[in-house]
Amino acid sequence: MAASIGLETSCSGQVVLLLLGEKQSGKSSAGNTILGRPAFNRNTIRSSRENGTIFGKQVTVVDTPGWSSHSSTPHRVSQEVCRGVSLCNPEPHAILLVLPTTSVFGQRELKAMEAQLKLLQTPIWQQAMVLFTHGDALGAVSIQEHIRHQGQTLHWLLERCANRYQVMTNQPSASEAQIRELLEKIQRVMRTNSGSRETKNMLYTKLRRDLAVEESRQGRQEDIEMTNVYDLCDEAPGQKQRMASVGSRPVLSFILLGRRKSGKSSAGNFILDREEFQVQRYGQTSRCSVGHGSVSGRAVAVVDTPGWSRFGLTNAKKVKTEINRSTSLCPERSKIIFLLAIPVDSFAKKDKRALEEFVSVLGDTVWRRTVVLFTYREELRGMTIKKHIEKKGEPLQEVLQKCGQRHVVFDTGSGHGDQITQLLKTVDQM
Repeated sequence: MAASIGLETSCSGQVVLLLLGEKQSGKSSAGNTILGRPAFNRNTIRSSRENGTIFGKQVTVVDTPGWSSHSSTPHRVSQEVCRGVSLCNPEPHAILLVLPTTSVFGQRELKAMEAQLKLLQTPIWQQAMVLFTHGDALGAVSIQEHIRHQGQTLHWLLERCANRYQVMTNQPSASEAQIRELLEKIQRVMRTNSGSRETKNMLYTKLRRDLAVEESRQGRQEDIEMTNVYDLCDEAPGQKQRMASVGSRPVLSFILLGRRKSGKSSAGNFILDREEFQVQRYGQTSRCSVGHGSVSGRAVAVVDTPGWSRFGLTNAKKVKTEINRSTSLCPERSKIIFLLAIPVDSFAKKDKRALEEFVSVLGDTVWRRTVVLFTYREELRGMTIKKHIEKKGEPLQEVLQKCGQRHVVFDTGSGHGDQITQLLKTVDQM
């Protein structure tokens, strides 16, 4: 690399890059291009790190084995991906999520990526950047046009990365400018994160001081959980801008709960306005799954969960485990809302007991974030929802009382806009 090009040196010390991605995504080749030499074997089995000097800057690149989105990823691969983080020591300055331009990044690919990222014991999105490989395969198509044609899944990933991305081609003549641009973007990330840490420390010190004063006045109190303080600073710059553009509203995560055949999956498809969740004849959703999209200009995630049965037709332990797991599928720092799907039909004491048994695995405070979602609205046959609630008596009324009387009604066979607007209005009032 020519030293004459030069980089800013405001971020002193070594730059550490972690490469993550699917098999055959071009990770190892990208690492070789960054370092300007054949440092990594293209058939990566174990995580490894290599060093180099680029534009006068000490750079460490950690390569990892690729996961698979078309079959289960072997446990040894996941172990090596986790070990790759430890090779960064103490942590990567940038996490490069490698996506080839020659393939589509859809829901299957996103789910495979999320499964591996959740195993890493390090912050992800503050340092994350998408690295598009095989850029020469785009031909006359610009990267912006390629991103537009890819659809919502890639758009969501880029938003999580604060719209940071870089294209890398296999043309040696273009690689120097691309590497320079990549490292400049990484240094901007490093400066931003350094400022965030300083702000966190300042807030932490102030909160501790305020707590000490309060304790001296009122006696000993329980320590304050610092999560909210850190959340003030953990959003990447692009995410802050995006959220500010919609009135500082966070990403909404809807978790669908309900018995079998309650219409949960159909409701999830209705919210996302596409066939994201498989609707089976006998309501046999067996594992949690998540879909992402945009609804009325709001970024949303929808999590479908297995339904319970009051007749013993499901494995209650597995259903409870999956319900408990549902929150882990929600984007970090999103506003989580539980939608309790109750069909417009009979609702007796045994229904209420089953509902409370399964919902309670989410903790006592779950009701504060729950909205009753009446499904199969067409079955009301002209009756108002208020009259229906009165007719069903105490069991249903007690559930609504637990939820602060919050409820909406869905008819998935009719107009989408008004019903979604009512849902968002209800959520924004919580």
